Amino acid sequence: MSRSTASITGTAGLVSNTPLQWVLDSRPRKDTLAFQVDLWDARGQLPKDLDQSDLRQKEIRYSSRTRAGLDQFKQAQHLRRALAMLLKELPPEQLARSYVQTLCAEADETVYNLVQLIYHANKYEGTARDYEFSRRTMEEHWAAGHRDAVQTLRHPEVLQRPKNPDGVFTFDLIRDGRD
Repeated sequence: MSRSTASITGTAGLVSNTPLQWVLDSRPRKDTLAFQVDLWDARGQLPKDLDQSDLRQKEIRYSSRTRAGLDQFKQAQHLRRALAMLLKELPPEQLARSYVQTLCAEADETVYNLVQLIYHANKYEGTARDYEFSRRTMEEHWAAGHRDAVQTLRHPEVLQRPKNPDGVFTFDLIRDGRD
């Protein structure tokens, strides 16, 4: 199990293997604030030996899966929001048609604020990060996540309703230069 996602959508939970899609696709759709915690950073250093190459390969593979899922979700959400706007322009007699009702079920104007917390490993952790669950390791991970979440929530834009066309706002302390 290589990564975790904590989500706040009415209830909170911690589960493995980045179930962000499950959180975002749950029904009924609601405005959502989700914290996605990733053990793997796409922005890494060039490896200098075979051990570092193995670690870098894991970082790229696991983090790219996270990014691909997010990109796919943003595209789907953009279409749902565009569909909602289009349906508002239809005359009432068109809305009663069964195929239009099918489209209405998918259209929505829900917004999502997604906070990406990327764990920055200590040098001694090495390639075992995806399966090393000692008490010390977990306490270090929890403390790092707590620090990042507290620091993130100091930025009011994290909680503001997104105004962009896809209705999705992503926030990453490192990427957004706010650390």
